[in-house]
Amino acid sequence: MTINIRDYVEDLELSDGESIRSDCPMCGKNTFTATNESGIVKYNCFRTDVGCDLKPSFVAVNLSADEIASRLSDLKETRKVETPTFDIPEYITYPEPSQTNYHRFISRWGLENEYLDVMYDVKQDRAVFLIRDKHRKLIDAIGRSLNGYASRAVPKWYRYTGNATVFSRCMGEPNGVVVLVEDVISAITVAKVCPNVTGIAILGTNINYDHMEYLQDYTKIIVALDPDATHKSIEYKREIESWTGINTMVMMLQDDIKYKTEEDVLKLKEYTQ
Repeated sequence: MTINIRDYVEDLELSDGESIRSDCPMCGKNTFTATNESGIVKYNCFRTDVGCDLKPSFVAVNLSADEIASRLSDLKETRKVETPTFDIPEYITYPEPSQTNYHRFISRWGLENEYLDVMYDVKQDRAVFLIRDKHRKLIDAIGRSLNGYASRAVPKWYRYTGNATVFSRCMGEPNGVVVLVEDVISAITVAKVCPNVTGIAILGTNINYDHMEYLQDYTKIIVALDPDATHKSIEYKREIESWTGINTMVMMLQDDIKYKTEEDVLKLKEYTQ
């Protein structure tokens, strides 16, 4: 049976400041905790690292639009710390013609334009996407393995600092529309297919407070994750709307958006108008 964790947490009806420990709805062990902090219920299972599928997250409950805006404003104030600059290591360079893995990857995804900030990690054999904040300051990078990522010892994607909340790309003047996608290449694909629309890839496995703060500046949000992530897409939509009050919708895809199937491209253009 599929558990809707949001409904489960809301049904707990925790009052402000109240905490509980109980059986986990996923694994059934007495390792589930939840705490209501001013309308934000944070929950976790202590067996996540040893087999439980429940990931730590939060649910906004019983909050009006004004209260949501106030929470985000408070959050922004408490986290107003300047993000450190990312200093590019010497082993991350612009590639030589002989680095065929890199050039094959760039050609496969149409990433030849230098303004995409795609470099090469000589040591790890990765295409490295530089990440800048809204003021164009370099704060992080994420590298995609070009060889051997099937091995658990070589993760497909590698974060260099963890400073960035998202990877975003917009090819024109942003029009306030965001498409939330699975990975960096998909975010770039959105920006190329729909100029003025912002493609955003969440860096991590769960949406959190930092993502909400980042998204609150937009007017329309479209969640377009992979076809096998429908449940997660719906959860993202509910969490985003609960937190930000922004019009959010789910776009069902035939395939990952980076593959640009005709049906998905047409739907993307329709949704982002």
